Amino acid sequence: LQNKEYVCRGHDYERLEAFQQRMLSEFPQAIAMQHPNHPDDSILQCDAQYLQIYAVTPIPDNIDVLQMDRVPDRIKSFYRVNNIRKFRYDRPFHKGPKDKDNEFKSLWIERTTLTLTHSLPGISRWFEVERRELVEVSPLENAIQVVENKNQELRTLISQYQHKQMHGNINLLSMCLNGVIDAAVNGGIARYQEAFFDKDYITKHPGDAEKITQLKELMQEQVHVLGVGLAVHEKFVHPEMRPLHKKLIDQFQMMRSSLYH
Repeated sequence: LQNKEYVCRGHDYERLEAFQQRMLSEFPQAIAMQHPNHPDDSILQCDAQYLQIYAVTPIPDNIDVLQMDRVPDRIKSFYRVNNIRKFRYDRPFHKGPKDKDNEFKSLWIERTTLTLTHSLPGISRWFEVERRELVEVSPLENAIQVVENKNQELRTLISQYQHKQMHGNINLLSMCLNGVIDAAVNGGIARYQEAFFDKDYITKHPGDAEKITQLKELMQEQVHVLGVGLAVHEKFVHPEMRPLHKKLIDQFQMMRSSLYH
């Protein structure tokens, strides 16, 4: 097992801390490393045992299935976490001087992609990493991915309420809408506007014009998706939660006007 990497599928609903304790009980002499950075030679060549455990995100192969509107969400959720051979994890870091008013301007992502010898889950719950690739994601590309992922998460959740897969309890939708709208009003995508739609940035990065347009379109799409989400929320919201719904509507109007402005 020396200097080898594996991706392991934990037990259902198992927390990362519980999985770590389980591994440390199997290797009682091991020292747990508290960061996901790649270990240096002093650790790789020493006599002690080290265990480095962190969460990774599956990268589905069946993208076509996930993008089809007519495929039920239950089937999509299966393909998001099964028959997976590639996983990734991100490490944020700042390149150049950090802007204390808007850290998104210098926030890069170091993205590591791990490819396994076999797809998970398989005959075993864990397989060895066959290849690791490292790329750096620019602040603008990171912003595009964050907004795109949030739009997808919102669409999936709204669809579940529309098709009555989520019964009665509206809390999950309330929390999700509140998280996006509140962040947008108090920072969030407004910070992206300041960072990337600024004349200064556009002049310095002429090659980013297409990506800036893409980010603008994703933000406009988010406004549309939130509008649909609030309409669904109004239909199912409990009378006691009306004040929260009104607050969401008011904040949404502020967000929309600032975006269009």
